Amino acid sequence: MANYEETKKSGFATAGLVLGIIGVCTSFIPIINNLSFVLGLIGIVLGVVALVKKASKGQAIAGIIICVLAMIITINSQKALSDSLNAVSKELDKATGSNTEEVLANDVEVSLGSLEAKKGQYGMTDTKLLVHVKNKTTETKSFSIQIEAVDSTGARINQDYVYANNLGAGQEQDFETFTYISSDKLEEMQNATFKIVEASMY
Repeated sequence: MANYEETKKSGFATAGLVLGIIGVCTSFIPIINNLSFVLGLIGIVLGVVALVKKASKGQAIAGIIICVLAMIITINSQKALSDSLNAVSKELDKATGSNTEEVLANDVEVSLGSLEAKKGQYGMTDTKLLVHVKNKTTETKSFSIQIEAVDSTGARINQDYVYANNLGAGQEQDFETFTYISSDKLEEMQNATFKIVEASMY
């Protein structure tokens, strides 16, 4: 009977150690390491029970240490994965224009000039709005910038886009926008307010 009790007591330590080893081996695998954390937790409980029952003390302590290690590795692995996913999500937001304010604040400097209009050939009016773009990052990036012309009520009159492709770190470039404006919109455009409504970086 005593041998049976001793075996039962040492079984807790052995089980805790085995769970800890399994937990460590699987703690690096995304999603599966959720189970690793649970195994580590159960292993610690079994190790503590073995210590309380004073059976296989060395094995119980080793099991507890390995289980704690499995839980720590799991937490760090999940944090690293979460940080990576957040970084990717952030880059996607920047590429789709969802983070316009952040892109304009940290990544690109955009300056809008005034609309210029002068008589050109064949009685046409030549127009342009100069847009100055500067890459504020330390890498070569491309930018897409949407500019709107709005009237005094905020209603959109017209829109145009700037595509600044492969600007080097700190590189600047000027672009001409609104180079064609129909005669019926010319007066409105000359009194319009120009603003950036979307900026994306990729």
